[in-house]
Amino acid sequence: MTGRDTHRGMAWAVVGALMAVAAQGIHSESAARAAPETSEQADRGGVVPRPVRNDRVKQGRELLVLRHHQLRKGGHEEFYRLSAQDVWPFFERNGARAVGQWKIVEPGQGVSTEFDDVYRLVRYASFEHWQATRSVRSSGAASAGGGGADIGLGGNGPAQERSIAGFASRGGLEIGSKGGHFLEGVSAPGVPYFMPGLREQYDFVQAGQRPAPSEVRIPVRVDVAQTGDEIVEVRHERIQKGSYDRFVDTTRAAVWPWEEKLGARPMGQWLVVHPPAPNRTSPSTGYDEIITMTRFASRAHRAAMQADVAVFMGGNGPDYDAWRSARRMQQGLTLSSTVEIAQGFMYHSPPKFLPGLPERYQLRK
Repeated sequence: MTGRDTHRGMAWAVVGALMAVAAQGIHSESAARAAPETSEQADRGGVVPRPVRNDRVKQGRELLVLRHHQLRKGGHEEFYRLSAQDVWPFFERNGARAVGQWKIVEPGQGVSTEFDDVYRLVRYASFEHWQATRSVRSSGAASAGGGGADIGLGGNGPAQERSIAGFASRGGLEIGSKGGHFLEGVSAPGVPYFMPGLREQYDFVQAGQRPAPSEVRIPVRVDVAQTGDEIVEVRHERIQKGSYDRFVDTTRAAVWPWEEKLGARPMGQWLVVHPPAPNRTSPSTGYDEIITMTRFASRAHRAAMQADVAVFMGGNGPDYDAWRSARRMQQGLTLSSTVEIAQGFMYHSPPKFLPGLPERYQLRK
């Protein structure tokens, strides 16, 4: 680690300590305001019950947050466990949907040996929804909608207390963060694609030898699925201002069908937006930022899908021509591109049973 990195780590540690002290003060102040007024409240440990009823679904423009975490070395799996078991059940009760968490493993020169670089991706119904989930323990709470708003969505009680405990334990693993990207755009639908086989017949020529990429017709047969360690490609691109719609429409029409045919699983392609909240980057008048995330079965799988060799896995039919044409068009719109490879956990949002407590209430007058 460089001297600059050491100082940055110390600075984040100081900031973390100050935030912990501030959160403790807020918690104490809240506890004082919530002093028990009845014997029933006293029996609950001095915490005023906050049950809620919820309104109908409020429509909005979906927002995703791709947040970066710097964790203590080896903390990635424990951070995920605390999230999945303690934090996310109440979080998802409030309508958010965790997508997953991954540790950056490539490019090698950009991966620290001193801590774990981690991405966490979460979906929200809208920016207003994101604001409503902010609490005194949430990243960015002090500057945008913080102060325990999540209780207004889901109430308090054992599930919320478990979430608080999970946040506190996770905080002990975190060293710092580069911040988060707020994203709007297209999450890959995973819909079925019908790409009919061409009405052609072929004669066998030779075994053990691939055709030249320049051959006019390259039909293929495929081997059984190969096992490996799944990876996620996180591609950051700067593109010409105002070109996102054209870019993503081409992705949906020609890039994703080809990639899914070859076994990849696109996760989405999103435009980086900048709502009034702490952002990892600032808006630019010269370019737009997009992030594309794609799952591959292994590093070997990703390597086999690169432009110079993908034809040997997918053939060179019209779908291949459409993919190449789409990529050429997108390259013409792209000003710069960087790629990170990560490994980790897809969350899949499993079903949760959070039973209501056996209690009665009446509307306060």
